[in-house]
Parts: sequence; C-alpha cells; structure tokens
Amino acid sequence: MEEQKKHGGPGRGQGRKPVKPGEDTVTVSLRMTPAQRAKLARLGGAQWVRRRIDDAPDDTITPLD
Repeated sequence: MEEQKKHGGPGRGQGRKPVKPGEDTVTVSLRMTPAQRAKLARLGGAQWVRRRIDDAPDDTITPLD
C-alpha cells in the first residue's frame, strides 16, 4: 500500500509578520474595561500604541518604582 500524501504542516511565509524586520518583540498584557478595549480598537490597536510610544519624547519618561 502506498503512503498517502500528508496535508498541512509548516509552510513558508506563514504566521504573524514582524513589527519591524530584524527586531525582536515582547508581549505586553494590559487590563482595561470593555469600553476601553473597544476605543483602543477604534484608535488603531497595537499599531496606534506603538506609534504613540515612538512619537513620545524620551525626556517625558519617568522610571518605574
């Protein structure tokens, strides 16, 4: 009996694309209300948050305790 061809498996180019090519990313978890989550989605989600962080001047950052 011949072995059947298998379907599926890993494929090239699959999965989430990098935020910035060549840079690692980390996952950040935030707690918010459902209304805040909906507003974040309307504002642009993670891309909006990353842009806001990148655009903020570094001198406004205070150390975490």
